[in-house]
Amino acid sequence: MRRGLGRPILAILLLGGLLLMAAPAWAHQPFFEETDIPPERPWRIDDPMVSTAVYATLESAVDVDVFAFDGTEGRAVFLSIVIPQIPGQEDFAPMMALVGPGLAEGTEVLPAAVSLAGTEGAEAIPAPGGPPSTFFEPFTRTSYWERQERTVVLPADGTYRVVVWHPDGVMGRYVFVVGREERIGGDPAFMGKLRRYWTPVGAPPPGPPIAAVLLWTVVGFLSGSLPFSVWLGRLVARADVRQYGDGNPGAANAWRAGGWRAGAPAVLLDFLKGATPVALARFGAGLDGWALVPVALAPVLGHAFSPFLRFRGGKAIAVTFGIWSGLTLWAAPTVMGLTLLLAVALNATDAWSPFFGMLVLLAYLALTRSPASLWVIWAGVFAILLWKHWRDLRTPPQARPWLRRLFRGDR
Repeated sequence: MRRGLGRPILAILLLGGLLLMAAPAWAHQPFFEETDIPPERPWRIDDPMVSTAVYATLESAVDVDVFAFDGTEGRAVFLSIVIPQIPGQEDFAPMMALVGPGLAEGTEVLPAAVSLAGTEGAEAIPAPGGPPSTFFEPFTRTSYWERQERTVVLPADGTYRVVVWHPDGVMGRYVFVVGREERIGGDPAFMGKLRRYWTPVGAPPPGPPIAAVLLWTVVGFLSGSLPFSVWLGRLVARADVRQYGDGNPGAANAWRAGGWRAGAPAVLLDFLKGATPVALARFGAGLDGWALVPVALAPVLGHAFSPFLRFRGGKAIAVTFGIWSGLTLWAAPTVMGLTLLLAVALNATDAWSPFFGMLVLLAYLALTRSPASLWVIWAGVFAILLWKHWRDLRTPPQARPWLRRLFRGDR
């Protein structure tokens, strides 16, 4: 791969890997109940040993939620319910029961909507009496009441169901937790949905505070506009990076001008000036959904049209990775990074490689049914990248020489 673009891309991927290894708090897999999960359409748990948390709601007096997983005899499965500390939920204590082959009890412990088949039995897991213990989750900065939990040794092979309901028809929000083995995963838009979830059942979701949106948009633009590559070129290489390569004031030319001593810090700082304001707006100020659209686009705009450079900024690749890290943590940067690395290895026209990454990211957003706000952010970033790369895109994609030789059968 070409020296100018290849090394900054490898640096971005290495940075992403280090962030993943430094993030054990992200290791459980959180999801939201997007649609109702009644007995006839249960939520499928892929692996009951992997720590999975489903943020769900009993939204009517007769609502019954059901989760299903395949189990094997002798396997110990951890099941738990915790209650978000939302006003009005202090006494909310839903009932939980495990249904499956070889269990002893019958339908008397289940709601009327759930029936048993064949050799199935049931095991009730009620909430314990007395005041619940509480715990604070530092990553999401949210607090919960702990209700029932139990580790069940499965008596037979087969499909098991976990049923959650309230015997008195009380509505409320709860988190169903299964498994203890921590793995990175879950809904990449989790933090964007959490604020809307964190309201009493039936209450309208809170609107975004306009002052906070404006503040973080300005902070994001100013952060993105800081021309670290130009400054590092002068500091480390005693050179103007705009006199190298394609004249772009970005990390690739900082690498050309000063080697890794200028290039690696430039990649890191360009990444962080996108990730930091977006992450602070989400996790610190609690902005989500549509409120994050201007905040996320601002660092990319600031980098591409920096007032410090008379609005002639860089091509916004590293800062794009940064804002998607602030939005989706590891998910979107991993998708883009792997695609971009593959594109650079196969394609000799460097300008096209970021767009291959963006197109695969679009497919990922579609497959994960991401909220519309992320689609709008994607479209805005794509438009900015297209504007900044337009001249370079006049050269069509071309296979690298080794790939052409491979297809021709040359040795």
